[in-house]
Amino acid sequence: MNMSISEIIVELINLPRRFNDLRNISIYSLLKETGYFEMHSQISESAIREALLRHPQCVNEWMLLSEGKRSSAGWYFRRSGKESYEVGYFSSKRSDIQPVEYADEAAACAAFIKREIEDIRTGGKQLS
Repeated sequence: MNMSISEIIVELINLPRRFNDLRNISIYSLLKETGYFEMHSQISESAIREALLRHPQCVNEWMLLSEGKRSSAGWYFRRSGKESYEVGYFSSKRSDIQPVEYADEAAACAAFIKREIEDIRTGGKQLS
């Protein structure tokens, strides 16, 4: 299955919906199916942001995915004010990663998605 980068990005931004619809497959497996693992270095936050602007409903789905995570460490994406959003990393062991504030919801979501899918792809190794 040879997909273009733009097709892979559309698959990426729809991961939370697929994950919720299927329920019997890991997010790792879904991410691997998109072709992201082979193309990860060619997929930028800005390209993800552009896709989110075309599919704004996906932003809320990613925020819900972030809020629903049940883990001791990981990336998060949340509203942090009336018109601002925060992307950060929570962990009892790592306090050196400062959260980043965004005024642009799509930019915040894209930053979260790229960090989250890299964390999934590498098994969390990029932060060790």
